[in-house]
Amino acid sequence: MKIFKFISLFFLFVSTLFADVKLYLPSHTLVKNEAFIFVLEAYGNDITFPNISLIDGQIVQEVASSNSTNIINGNITKQIKKTYSFYPTKDFILPSFETIIDGKSYKTNEEKISIQKALKTQSNFFDFSIKTNKNDLYIGENFILTMTFKYKKDIDILDLSFDKPNFENFWYKQIDNSKKYEDGDFTVFEIKFLMFALKEGDRKIEPLGINAKIMDNNSYSIFSSTRNKKIYSNELNFNIKSLPANINLIGEFDINASVDKQTVKKGEAVSFKLSIKGKGNIDDIHDIKIPIDEVTIYENKPIIKTQISNDEYLGGWEKVFSIIANKSFTIPSVKIDYFDKTLSKTISKQTNSFDIQILDEEIKKDVVLEKATKKIIPEEDTKEIIKVIEKTSTLDRVIFFFLGIVFSLLIISLYFYVITSKRKKQEDKPLVKKVKESKTKDELLKTLAVYLKIDTKLDLLIFQLEKTQDINSLKKEIIKTLKELKL
Repeated sequence: MKIFKFISLFFLFVSTLFADVKLYLPSHTLVKNEAFIFVLEAYGNDITFPNISLIDGQIVQEVASSNSTNIINGNITKQIKKTYSFYPTKDFILPSFETIIDGKSYKTNEEKISIQKALKTQSNFFDFSIKTNKNDLYIGENFILTMTFKYKKDIDILDLSFDKPNFENFWYKQIDNSKKYEDGDFTVFEIKFLMFALKEGDRKIEPLGINAKIMDNNSYSIFSSTRNKKIYSNELNFNIKSLPANINLIGEFDINASVDKQTVKKGEAVSFKLSIKGKGNIDDIHDIKIPIDEVTIYENKPIIKTQISNDEYLGGWEKVFSIIANKSFTIPSVKIDYFDKTLSKTISKQTNSFDIQILDEEIKKDVVLEKATKKIIPEEDTKEIIKVIEKTSTLDRVIFFFLGIVFSLLIISLYFYVITSKRKKQEDKPLVKKVKESKTKDELLKTLAVYLKIDTKLDLLIFQLEKTQDINSLKKEIIKTLKELKL
């Protein structure tokens, strides 16, 4: 028994000789807005890694993990490697990490990491540039940003991936009209974004990056080899000015209002429609209320429809109110104020007001006529007439009953026809199609990487995708989320 204990202690002692933890860094410098990636690698039998969730106030993600078993001089040890990633914003100290291996503490050293500004790549084979149609803007004013990447046709590019754009202080949306064309000896990719300025002052868009995997034709190996090339664009500078006080719209707008009727019976609803059309930041129109005393108002949520035409952001805003009252009332005029940049002044436009008259006399007249009719009919004839009316009424009810059934069936059939037609006509957007066509995890990650930080739910799904090998279980949820975000 003592021999077995001795052997166990001996192997435990020998295994600790091979226990260790290592920290791997790609570099001690990092380009601003790029991900900083580091690796912790531990050897031993019983390994407990540190919980790394925040570094310098930034969220850290564990992006990869691997396990292997090594046999060294007859001793079996585990090797666990974990890869972490986060986006630092300034110079920072990577802290010391403590890992417990076989009951003993091992610590890495602190490392100082410097953040450098990206500079536009100068090359005879590549060019990546960003440009805009406006640099002097007002808050809320839209503009078009164009990304243009071109490379020599004779370069064998195996893969291209755009870094997620960092459009801080700007709201943005990619426009679905990407182009690929030939320009002399170059192949050109062009992508456009609709942008809105959010904050005043001197603002900039930092250089954007592209990752290219290129076939290395200078390699002397008999086997094909590749190399990765990072290509940066120029930066853009903007002068953002604030709008006049209490104004949040900029562009050109028209406002209109209408009612379905202006004379109604007591308790009958009046439909009031309010619509605003024009070009500019129409999404920023505040919800509009109708201030009328002693009435009941039911209102729908505003419907906003937009489009981009000739680099202009056009759209319409529409809201419908149902108003019920017991006495006459007035729907007041509705006013909007917006800043016209062309005229350099604030414009006010308003609708007409509507006087609504409530009637209750018609109902009383019907009752009086009915009573008068009964009085002038002779008593003998009354019985006979009542019989005829009763028969006719029963027949009418039967007819109306069957007509009601037929009409209901027609309405139901029409409803399902419209729904079915819409489903047949509805087509997936290019991004959803691309996700559906992706067959491997790498293809899916390359497709979705540029959409990081657009939506928290989408970010979580992308990080889950990086950790799993079964992409089919996540594809449906990703497609559903992309449809909800209308990407």
